[in-house]
Amino acid sequence: MKKLTRTQIASSNYHYIKYSLAFFLDSMERLDQHLIEFYAACPHLSVEDTTYAEVAALKRELNRRKIEVCCFTQEQCVYPINIACENDVIRERSVGTFLKAIEFANQLETPLVQIVCGRGYFDGSEEDAWKRSCESIARIVSYAERFNVTMVIEAASYNTTNVVFDTPRIKKMIKEIGSPNLKAMLDTCAVAMAKEDFREDLRLLGEDMVHLHFADGTPLGHFVPGEGTLPFKDYLCALDEFGYSGAIPFEIYNRKYDFDPEKTMKKCLDFLYEMIPA
Repeated sequence: MKKLTRTQIASSNYHYIKYSLAFFLDSMERLDQHLIEFYAACPHLSVEDTTYAEVAALKRELNRRKIEVCCFTQEQCVYPINIACENDVIRERSVGTFLKAIEFANQLETPLVQIVCGRGYFDGSEEDAWKRSCESIARIVSYAERFNVTMVIEAASYNTTNVVFDTPRIKKMIKEIGSPNLKAMLDTCAVAMAKEDFREDLRLLGEDMVHLHFADGTPLGHFVPGEGTLPFKDYLCALDEFGYSGAIPFEIYNRKYDFDPEKTMKKCLDFLYEMIPA
């Protein structure tokens, strides 16, 4: 690797969610990790139920431990957060959680907030679902601009959504919104699920590609790298050739990792340490 560096490697609390937030932060110190993607999920932090004072306290704790947050990612899409929902009340509440997430990201001095585009009924109109999602994202991005926060779109799998489930649709949504505060991210499992070429996706997104979720699969799974079938050496070479400068956070979640999340994270880190020289 000529351009990727270990400073881009980021941990996350996805698979620590059955342990306390304090345990996760202690684990980051034991692993000498200072860059994380923060998964805002109950019980660690539910956007709807958390106060600004509690986020301020979290920021002080992160500062004390010298930990930075590269991206703020809240529960969404498969939970009762759906910005493309036909129900106006649900859709409005969902948009509201993202507006609050943007405020939390601002408090945490986090540059990115992740977003998926919601979903419509699979027996409904995809065109109408796209329109509702586009209108919601436009409102969210307009609010993000006020805080200098960038929203990053991730494609969900085709069995999760009928709105944005591949990279061309990410590009289409970014073009339709037309804001510098809306960018793209790739998830290695989602790329494999969509049967896409990782290098081609990077070329398609170009300068809009600013974030990543790194996990193995078959192609589903979100496993520790090396425990699935995805070609991670090729992925890293492609990122290096592309000149990718964003974070490389692990998104690991599978029940088999529930009981020893720190051992799991260490396996992830060791995998990348072998690939990316100091």
